[in-house]
Amino acid sequence: MFNPRVVFLALTFVFVLLLVFDWENINKENKLNTSLAVQTTDNQYQKISNGLLEVYVDQTDGSIKEVFLAEKNERKGLYKTRLMSDDELLTFYFKTSVSGFSPESYVLEELTPNGLVLVSEDSANNKLRKTFNLTDSYVLEIFDELELAVPSYGSISFFKTFYRNGQKSVDYGTSFSRDHLAFSTSEDAFKDESITFIKTKKEYLGHWVGHSQKHFVVSVFDKENMQKISMYPADSGGVYRFGFEEQVTSSSGEYLNKTSVFFGPKQKDVLEGVAPHFKYNLDLGFVFGVGEFFIVVMNFLYGFVQDWGVSIVLLTVLFKLALSPLQIMQIKSMVQMRKLQPKLQEIQQTYKNDQQKLGMEMMALYRKEKFNPAAGCLPLFAQLPIFIAMFWVTREAFEFRGESFLWIPDLAESDPLFIAPVLMGLMMYASQKMMPKPPQTQGMQAQIAQQMMVVFPPMITVIFLFMPAGVVIYSVVNMVLSIVPQVIIMGRVEPNTGGGGG
Repeated sequence: MFNPRVVFLALTFVFVLLLVFDWENINKENKLNTSLAVQTTDNQYQKISNGLLEVYVDQTDGSIKEVFLAEKNERKGLYKTRLMSDDELLTFYFKTSVSGFSPESYVLEELTPNGLVLVSEDSANNKLRKTFNLTDSYVLEIFDELELAVPSYGSISFFKTFYRNGQKSVDYGTSFSRDHLAFSTSEDAFKDESITFIKTKKEYLGHWVGHSQKHFVVSVFDKENMQKISMYPADSGGVYRFGFEEQVTSSSGEYLNKTSVFFGPKQKDVLEGVAPHFKYNLDLGFVFGVGEFFIVVMNFLYGFVQDWGVSIVLLTVLFKLALSPLQIMQIKSMVQMRKLQPKLQEIQQTYKNDQQKLGMEMMALYRKEKFNPAAGCLPLFAQLPIFIAMFWVTREAFEFRGESFLWIPDLAESDPLFIAPVLMGLMMYASQKMMPKPPQTQGMQAQIAQQMMVVFPPMITVIFLFMPAGVVIYSVVNMVLSIVPQVIIMGRVEPNTGGGGG
């Protein structure tokens, strides 16, 4: 029968999809164009590279002004992503300095493909040599050698400082991307907060401090010793400072200090060996252990299938096999509920004017038939932490960045064609239709239940429009593996034992 409200809801839903589709495409295109524009640099800095990183050093003050990281796969001309810069889009650079040493500029003493040496003297003839060396991984080593004109045998402070304003990082990603400070202290293995929350100077002891964005982290670290972490509020130009301050003592009048800086992806096997607790930069929320296990399993599966989308599908199948006892319990509960429908309807009709008696009689029937209404909810409770972990994994883990699957160009981004979210909504609706009517759904309650069945699937679809495609693929496959057994088993139940949810 024609229902104007249903037609209106359907047209509204289609209109919302079109608006989101247009907004998503424009937003992604703008971000991609910006990323493409900044990957070509015409600065006058000295460049060193190791195939993974390009680091640009400003010879005037010895600071690291630009850093690029090579993408795994070229994306519409984008082959590297800028992590640090000093321009109108983002101020984010790094510099080591020495207390009391103020050179005017540096002289290039040596330049190799993956390293360089800068030398400078101040007005008191103190000499500072800065050696930059890119390792074969994502780490840049900086050696500061200070030679005093007049030997001194006390302590001198070496500063290892990031300078950053509150602008967002330049990246093509749009799905739930966020930028934040990240650091480890003697009291907390991992802390993060927005850089704009620094209102007063803060000090900690820790192994590392840096800045995190979607899929990447930039951090100064000391694997062996805890260092003094200092954070300063914004100056008049809106630039914040954070980093290490290290005291170095010399008995010869010469001071040598090493600084290690990580510019790399949020990839489990890469992060684990950097510094204590550094792996928590792969932000998996309160389900970190579960998400970490999923990454290990999917990496194992990827070793065989060489496709991250297929790895997600296979992992979902493994989940369903592991949870199959709960699903069998759920289906049995649905079958039993259908068989009880005639008796429940009889009780509802008899005691429709006495809600207290109605509840007592229903509970008596459940006890007699040994039926537990909550049994059907167990799979939902078991799958909730799995879904949350999959969301965090597909959002944060570098493994999924730029990886395509079927029509989806990037599993870490939302589905550009909305196919997977719409499929999820349709299957959610089909699953609800298969559910037997819960007891006490008459009159207004029945109308509310019917409206929820119409509203809930589109609501799920809209939410999934903005989620990483990887977690939507997981949800679709999981729903298929849930519906198929229900269709097979419920189809054998006599139709006169109870109606569907419609």
